[in-house]
Amino acid sequence: MYKRVIFGAVANSQVAALKDLNFREFIVLGALAFAVLFMGVYPLPFTEVMHASVNELLRHVAAPKL
Repeated sequence: MYKRVIFGAVANSQVAALKDLNFREFIVLGALAFAVLFMGVYPLPFTEVMHASVNELLRHVAAPKL
């Protein structure tokens, strides 16, 4: 709706002939959306992977350089 209001009707016939998502594309995008939402709600499994590296980096940065 935004596109039609701001830019008007589709002027290119090739663009007008494009179809919406098919079932396979919808499933893939749905899986990606679910993964993004899951990582936002429960990030612990993803942040736990880098926990040891971050701790080592913090230990290295906190060490005096003299």
